[in-house]
Amino acid sequence: MKQKDESLYSGKDEMNLVEFPITLLAKRHSSEGNTIEFTDTIQGEGGKLVKREWTVAGSEKFGLPLAQDNDVLLALLAMGKEKNFSSRKIYFSRYRLCKIMRWKIDGRAYKRIAEALDRMRWSGVKAQNAFWDNERKSYVTKAFGIIDEYELLDNSKPGPPGQDSFPFSYVVLSEALFASIKAGYIKSLDMKTYFELESALAKRLYRYLDKKAYGKGRFEIGLFALADVHLGLKLCKYSSQIKQQLEPAHNELIQVGFLKSTECRKTSDGSSEKVIYTFVDKAEMKEEMLVEADYQSMPCDSELLTRLVKIGITHKVAEQIVREYTAETVNEQMEMLPYRKAKDPSAALVAAIKDSWAPPASYKAKVKSEQKKEAGKLEQTLEEQQKAELRARIEEYLAKLSPAEREVLTAEAGELARQEGAKIFGNKEVPQYVINGYVHIVVEKRLGLQGGKNTVSSLVTA
Repeated sequence: MKQKDESLYSGKDEMNLVEFPITLLAKRHSSEGNTIEFTDTIQGEGGKLVKREWTVAGSEKFGLPLAQDNDVLLALLAMGKEKNFSSRKIYFSRYRLCKIMRWKIDGRAYKRIAEALDRMRWSGVKAQNAFWDNERKSYVTKAFGIIDEYELLDNSKPGPPGQDSFPFSYVVLSEALFASIKAGYIKSLDMKTYFELESALAKRLYRYLDKKAYGKGRFEIGLFALADVHLGLKLCKYSSQIKQQLEPAHNELIQVGFLKSTECRKTSDGSSEKVIYTFVDKAEMKEEMLVEADYQSMPCDSELLTRLVKIGITHKVAEQIVREYTAETVNEQMEMLPYRKAKDPSAALVAAIKDSWAPPASYKAKVKSEQKKEAGKLEQTLEEQQKAELRARIEEYLAKLSPAEREVLTAEAGELARQEGAKIFGNKEVPQYVINGYVHIVVEKRLGLQGGKNTVSSLVTA
């Protein structure tokens, strides 16, 4: 029986790095410089206010750590946990790191890992009253790095699956970070939930709230403090901007079953806003897991599931939707999605399906336009059918005439053509093709069809 890889499910997180970011939220560098700073004020010993400052400086060559570097660090810590952090040196293979991070195993992923290690190796943190020393039970001022050294196997291509048993590469954690870990200032982290999250903001918020959720049913914090200090949303000057940025992350955390609800309210003095998080109860989670297990025996539309996942909905939520809602309902909301112009399409689609959102005005207009076109096509098709039926009746009538009867019919048609086209033909002979057209008109009269919308006579006289 294949042994379960615990690192895919259970990891560790250093709590100072949970409290304050060490990376940008972006996946690429911009022109904003190589330093990020976070400042707040807390109540210290004896009620005294203490100002905390957290500064991260990147190197000129490699820049600040990026969002994906958090994934790499957490994967490394998960591997360190396997050896109970017996040493600062953590052995790893890039193949194994990719497996833990759910990254596609290829040369590009291996390069991303190497670049992440460069950024973490050459970046430093200065924590002014912001680094908690668990041994001394107090905040201290400390300057430290994340890793002191690393060594990579000189191979840019993925190795075979069996390479995981060979510790080709290693990192050496900084003394400060390792000391904090050994002093117990770490917490467990659900790696499965973390890597189910797609956005960097949702992942950062999850790590922070997971620390605050310990033993609590809810947690509240000032909106600006959360954004500025703990998440790094520096460019948001207004509460509306912060809430707009947080909404997709909140939806992700609700979708994966971590948050039950979020709510923004005015603070008691009315001067600002706070956000209130309600966490999913562990007992509820177990109950949901039992329900989910029952789902596995229910039929599931795999094609529809794949389409939902491609839009950005997590596999777990997509599967729930496919099992609980009809394909017609899901397909209708998927068809309307482009017309909603949602900033977070996956979250909007989930809400639209669950809450039966009405069609947007632009979609109604599109449907009305398509219905009008279809009506026009149907009318044209009916007209063509009527014309075909008319031609068939005329041809059938003509086929039954004797040669003598045909002569009489042709003469009658020629006379009618001369009468109606007197100004055109005068004393000239009426062309045969005109007479042939009037043959059909005379037949229509005889069959009592003259004057209809699709008769030859209506077309000739138009």
